[in-house]
Amino acid sequence: MTTPHPTPELTFGTPDALKNLGVLAHKAYALDENTLLRIRARKTTAGTGSASGSGTATSSSSSATSAPAMSQVWVKTPIGPLAMRTIALHSLPDDIIVTAAEIKDIAVRAFAQAKSSDDAEDKEASLTALPYRVQAQSASSWPGFLPVPEGWQVVDYVPATAFRTLEKQGRAVAVESSGPMGMPPSLLDQKVLTVSGGTGEAATGTSTGTATASGEAAVHTGEGQTRETSASVVDVTMRDVFALCAMGFIPEHPDEKEPVRVSTKGRWHRLDGRFGSIFTLESFGVLPLLN
Repeated sequence: MTTPHPTPELTFGTPDALKNLGVLAHKAYALDENTLLRIRARKTTAGTGSASGSGTATSSSSSATSAPAMSQVWVKTPIGPLAMRTIALHSLPDDIIVTAAEIKDIAVRAFAQAKSSDDAEDKEASLTALPYRVQAQSASSWPGFLPVPEGWQVVDYVPATAFRTLEKQGRAVAVESSGPMGMPPSLLDQKVLTVSGGTGEAATGTSTGTATASGEAAVHTGEGQTRETSASVVDVTMRDVFALCAMGFIPEHPDEKEPVRVSTKGRWHRLDGRFGSIFTLESFGVLPLLN
C-alpha cells in the first residue's frame, strides 16, 4: 500500500512576508499566467539560534534570538532571466514548486479575511498562525536549473534610475516594433549597459549614456557576495532591464543615490535591487549548478 505524501504547506514569519510573496506572485502572473514559483529553504544564522538546512528555525533558550525561517522564492520569467526574492517563510517540504496563480489567490483571500478583524493582534495572528496548504507541482515542471548561491564577485554599482530610464526607452521602442509574438528578440538581446569593475570596494562602472554610482550605498538583497569588486565586465541586455523592472525589484521612481549591484560568477551575472535579484546565464557552458 502506498503511503500518501503530506500536503505541502507554507508558514510565514510576518504578515509582510505573506504580502511580499503575494506581490511577487502577482507580478510573475502578470508576465505569464502559467508561471511557476520555486520555494527553497535558505540557511540562516542569527545570534545563538540558527536555521537548519530544511529551513526550520532551531530554538535557543530564548525564542527572540532564534533566526527566522527564510526561503528563496525563484521565478523563471518569460523574458529569460531568473528572478529571486528572499522571504521570511518556511516551506514543507523545503523545496517545492507551485503556481503563481495559486499563491496570488491565497494572499488575496488571506488579507481579505484578515480585514474582518478589528483587533490588530488578531489580524496579524490570522495571517501567520496557521500553515497554508498548497498544491505542489512535479519537479520536472521546473524549467532548468538554479545558479549556485556562493562565490559571487561584485563588479560595481549602477544607479537604479539608469534601469528605469532604459526600461522607459525600451517600452517606447517595443510599442513600435512588437508583433503578435511580443517583443522582438533583437530588442530583448540588445546590450544597453556595460558595467566594468576594478579592485576596490567602490569601483566605477561605465555605461552607454548613463551616470555611475558610488558603491557606498547599501543593497540589502544580495547573498553569497564578496566585499571587493572584481575586474570583470558585464554586458546588461534589455532582458535584464525588463525583468528587474517588471518584477518590481527597484522602485518605480528611485532616488538618484539608490544603487543596483552588479555581480558575476562564471557565465552568470546578477543584478541586486532593493527588493530582489535577477540572474542571467550569458551563454551555455559547464557550470556548478543546483538541481
